[in-house]
Amino acid sequence: MQVKVNGEIKEVKGRKRVGEILEELGLNREEVLVIKNGELLTESEWVEENEEIEVMRVVSGG
Repeated sequence: MQVKVNGEIKEVKGRKRVGEILEELGLNREEVLVIKNGELLTESEWVEENEEIEVMRVVSGG
């Protein structure tokens, strides 16, 4: 699958859960949102090998 992280495309092989993908890419689950086709995904949702997702960093301020 193709994973877009900060504008950079990374390839991840196989069908995996969102949490597994984030772990494989070394990303903190609490600092990012994962989006597929405009919809937010949870850590337990599956992503198929032929799909594309985008990982966006969460920015907070005050």
